[in-house]
Amino acid sequence: MANGILHRYSGEEDVEDAQLVVPSHERPRLMQDYHDAPTAGHYGVERTLQRIAHRYYFTGMRRYVTEYLKNCADCQRYKASTQKPAGLVQTPAYNRRFEVLSLDLFGPLPETPTGEKWIFIVEDTATKWVELFGLTRATADECARVLINQVFFRYGLPRQLISDNGVQFVSSVMQHICDYFSIKQSLIPLYHPQANMVERKNRDLKPRLAILVGDDHTSWMERLPVIRFAMNTASSETTGHTAAFLTFARELRTPDQVNNDPRAIPRHENLISELTPYLRRMTAVWNEARERHDIQQDRHKVYADQRRREEPPFNIGDLVWVALKTLSKAAKGVTNKFHPKRDGPYRICHQVSPTTYSVANPSTPEEIHATYHVSSLTPYTGPDTAAPVVGLRKRGRPRKNRI
Repeated sequence: MANGILHRYSGEEDVEDAQLVVPSHERPRLMQDYHDAPTAGHYGVERTLQRIAHRYYFTGMRRYVTEYLKNCADCQRYKASTQKPAGLVQTPAYNRRFEVLSLDLFGPLPETPTGEKWIFIVEDTATKWVELFGLTRATADECARVLINQVFFRYGLPRQLISDNGVQFVSSVMQHICDYFSIKQSLIPLYHPQANMVERKNRDLKPRLAILVGDDHTSWMERLPVIRFAMNTASSETTGHTAAFLTFARELRTPDQVNNDPRAIPRHENLISELTPYLRRMTAVWNEARERHDIQQDRHKVYADQRRREEPPFNIGDLVWVALKTLSKAAKGVTNKFHPKRDGPYRICHQVSPTTYSVANPSTPEEIHATYHVSSLTPYTGPDTAAPVVGLRKRGRPRKNRI
């Protein structure tokens, strides 16, 4: 005790001077000086403890520092996570042909002489059959018109549509179509494009377009039929067959087969007897494709889950941070390196699937803000306030990646 101030000294510990014993009411101010202040740097538990322990001591200091840093809003918003992404892979059930369609937009591209700037991609998740449509405008009306006239009236009505959260797909036009035709609309979580299987076709399309257009970048519309033919006649690793074979029960004839096709069209009375084993063979092919599909999905799940962790047990009403993806804009002096990694906190209002949740602003819980995969959610720790720590803004839809 010196001048009414209690000190602690132990020759066994690596401290130069006696430590001041900090009373409980002074501990928050101490943490502000040694963690929150600009000269403290918002470091982690060990470095903060080392700084404090040189001069101060109180019982349960490590536990107190750990809890304080855990509740630091700035650390939660700005620091990157070192954990594996949350959420184990969910394997969807295999469907019949053209029951589930995946949708996506590719572009904007250089405008063609006829005015097209976008490619509308539609893929059947069962056969992997793909359709490519050139659009002059990436609007909900244009997408709806193509879907109805070129897809629904050609292959029949699907049971489900899968797409991202683009304004074209979340519009009232698309919702009206799904309601009118009793189609389930499934929107993938924000910032989780791998949930949409057509994204693979999006990646495949880019190099093929680049090779075919060469230096004439406005001629891409003329190349779409050829690229679509190539995609639909290529064998799929998932099914083991081409999309054309699973769709039409035969391979599409290529130009080199026109004059060299060894098969002859049956024109005799034994047609029925030949059809029976053919239909049996096609049934076996479909069963094989389904089994291969399941095996490939299980294999992918095992591989992907090695780099992921189980999702945290979120409950309705929990407060969470959501991942924030900010684009750098050098012209405006903005870099994503200085932007927070997370936004919020938001309140979980609905569980969409085992790995996706809808969240809302705590002040307006009845208005769903967006749906996120658990890999984009981080549990919020701190005071359970009704208002967010940082004023939330109405976030726009994520911009499409430009090539």
